[in-house]
Order: sequence, then structure tokens, then C-alpha cells
Amino acid sequence: MCQNILVNHSSRSRSSKLLAVITSILLVASLPDAAVANEKKVGKSCNKIGERINFKESYLECRWKSQGEKVYFSLTKKVDDLIPSTSPEPYTNCRLPEAIKNRLDGWNSYVSIAYPVVKSTLDPLGSNTYLFIPIDFKDAVGVGSPEKMLRTEVKKIYEWLDWYSNGKASIQIDYPKTWLRSSKLASDLTTWPDLAKPISPGDKLSGISLVEALLADVEQTYDLTKYQGVYFLPSLAAKSLEHGVFLNNTFNTPKGSFTGGGYVYGNSAFEREEFVWAFIIHDFLHSFGLALHAPGQELPFGIQDTTFGGLGINEWDTMSLGWTNDGDVYCVSKENLKTAEIQLVPIEREQKGTQSIMIKLSDTQVLVIESHRRDKWGMKFLPGFYGVSTYLVDTSVQNDPTKPASKSTRFANYIKNTQTNKGRLVNRRYWQETDAKGNRKSGWVTQPTWDMDYILFENESLVTNGVKITLKKSGHNDIVRIERTK
Repeated sequence: MCQNILVNHSSRSRSSKLLAVITSILLVASLPDAAVANEKKVGKSCNKIGERINFKESYLECRWKSQGEKVYFSLTKKVDDLIPSTSPEPYTNCRLPEAIKNRLDGWNSYVSIAYPVVKSTLDPLGSNTYLFIPIDFKDAVGVGSPEKMLRTEVKKIYEWLDWYSNGKASIQIDYPKTWLRSSKLASDLTTWPDLAKPISPGDKLSGISLVEALLADVEQTYDLTKYQGVYFLPSLAAKSLEHGVFLNNTFNTPKGSFTGGGYVYGNSAFEREEFVWAFIIHDFLHSFGLALHAPGQELPFGIQDTTFGGLGINEWDTMSLGWTNDGDVYCVSKENLKTAEIQLVPIEREQKGTQSIMIKLSDTQVLVIESHRRDKWGMKFLPGFYGVSTYLVDTSVQNDPTKPASKSTRFANYIKNTQTNKGRLVNRRYWQETDAKGNRKSGWVTQPTWDMDYILFENESLVTNGVKITLKKSGHNDIVRIERTK
């Protein structure tokens, strides 16, 4: 009897141990994979920026932190919209008006740097129509299907405009399925050297005369009165049309005149390894009335200046166009600034939440803080890229495109962090050079590109204009602390 009891106890002991092991396994198995990942690797060193370790519902990604440290960040595969941070002041308090006193004369004299923009040929708050014409010539025959390429590019234009305008602007784009043959020879046309140079008999057609010649061809098939502009995309073989022509004007045509955009994309539209839609959007933004080209400084943080990084639009330009919604901007005047932490949405991502922090410094100056990511509208960023940029807007300054970007030549400038030394990002980029005769060489090269001290990584701070800006925590979004220093 006792023996049986002892045997029974032993059996129960083994069962208890087995049950404990099974329970432990089940508990571990039932833990969210992110929790397991966090326990093992989050915050630990990694080797290659952008490297990922995938789990069912999350992943680890190797990213930079302060001091050049590379560590694993834990991220979920699903990104939800955010509730916007409550702004101390209406965003309109930070929407400073243009205050240029001595306007420079030039192509940019008619475009705007602040709200409200002076509309050019497109309406930033309404519907528009445009015509895309893939055009070839007897001596420069087009090959392939322009419809196939344009279908993809036009879809991107529609998506971009719908998201960044908050549905407030649209463009209906029409285009033919095949090449439209010009009555001119490509060898009789040129987009170089000086679009403003008067055309004398015997010269090749360029500038306004070039656009008018091409419009005469289009007018045979299309009713130009239905459109606010025509964008020509020449065949690759048209070597004399390597450069772009971007004119908003009144053009003479055989049937009268046409007022609108007359644009010629360089002949590389159907060949170049680039986002054609992004160049076109940039041109459309000019036609909406924006000056663009600031902040720039060859930094890849927006479609206003480059197409080799983020292809979103910064919130200042969004606001200038009247596209901003309540909740998009955390606005505060410097004298009212109290220490606060705001969670930002990257401008390259389609996600609701606070898009920008703006700190009004004076009647003409405002600091703008924005987040950046490799996402839908920033796929030319390296995998694993993130960061926070800060730029200063001065509405009393007009862009001077003849001079290098600086506080005195651009209405907006990114601010460099002098307390860090991260060096330049080595990346693949497009380059081109043009000689005095207009001959262009181009290609792709991997080399040091832009200075990373213009962005903040996690735990880094920037002090400027009496404000301290700190990237406190980063993941899918950035939590930014702002506080006064004086």
C-alpha cells in the first residue's frame, strides 16, 4: 500500500514537471513576437543600416542613433493613424504672409513663397486639366509604347496630388496611346542654350517658338481650349531636346492663341532611370504658384528641390497652397512656448497625425520641424533611414537662383547641427553635366552625397534661435521635445 502511494507520488511529480515544461513552452509561444525580439535584440548593436529581422507581426531594423551608433529598433508591420497633438495656437498664426520689400526681377518674380499663392496656370483649390503628348519626329522616331509608361506615371500623379492636397486639388490628364508625329524635324529644334534669347531667321526654334511649333501639331487633333497646359515628352532619339523647357505663357497658334503651361520634358523621359512623375509634379507646383527651391541646399527632404530622396511636399508649401487641415500643424509662438513633446508623422508617409511643428519667431520668421522616413513617397531614401529636419522660413527674402543657397538668397534654409559630426551619406545618385555647347553627360554613381548633420537621430538635440529641439524617441514615428533656452 505504501509502495503504491510512493509510486503514485513519483508519477505525479514527473507529471507536474512535464506540465510545468509544457506550460513554460506555451507561455513563451504565446508571447507576442515583438516581446521576444525586444528581450533579445532591441537596442543591441547591429552592423548594416536597413538590415531587418522579420517576425510574424513585427520586425527589427538596424538604424542610426546618436554618436553614430547602429542599433536594432523594434517596429510593428502595421502602422496606424495618430491622434494629432493639440496645438496651442491655430496653424494660421504660423502661416506668415509674404513680406518681400525689394522684389528681384526674373522668372521667379511671379511665384509665391507664402500664403496665399498667386495662382499661375493651375488652380491649387479645384480641378484642372492637362494634356501629355509623347511626340516624335521624322528624323527622331519614337520606339516602344508611351501609353504603357504614361499610365503608371499618371497614376502616381493622381495619388500624390490627392494625398498631399487633402483632396483639395485634382488634375485630369489626357494622353494619346501612340506617338504624335510632329511636322517639324527634331534637328530644327533645340532646348539649348538660352530660352529667352530672341530667335532670328535661320536659327533653330527654341523657347516660346519651340513650344508654339509643337502646339501647332497638337492643335490638329486636340481642342486646346479644354486644357490649362500641354506637357511634351520627346522621343529619346531627339538629341537636340535634351533639356527641359518650362513656360507659363500665352502662345500663338495657327488657330489663335493658347494661354497656359507649355512644358517640354528632356528627351530622356522614356529612358532615364528616374521618377518622371516627380519632375512633373514639381513643375505643376510651380504652375500652382509656388516658388519652391527652398529649403534646398542639395538635401533630399522634399520635392521642392530634389528628386533623389523624399518626394513629399514640406508643410510650409502645403500651407501656402491652402492644403493644410486643422491638426496637421502644431503651432506656437516662441513667447508662448512651453516644454512639450509632439509625435510627428513622416512627410513621406500616408498617415494621419501631426505633420509639422512650427514655432513663430517674429512677423516674418518661423522655425519648421519635420520628420522623414523611407516610405511610400520616400523610396529613394536608404532602407533604415529616418530623422528630423529643421528649417527657418523668412518671408521677407526672395529666392535668388543665381546665387548659392544661404540665409540671404533663399526664403527658407535647413539648419545644420554644429554639435554632431556624422559625415556625408554614401549613396547612389544621379548626376549630369552640361558643357558650353549644351552637350549633356549623365549617369549614376555611388559616392558621399549629403551632410547628415542636417538631421537629428534619436537622442540628438539642436539648439537654434533660442529653441532646443530634441528627438526623444523614434520608431515608426518621432517624438520631438521642444523647449526654450532663452
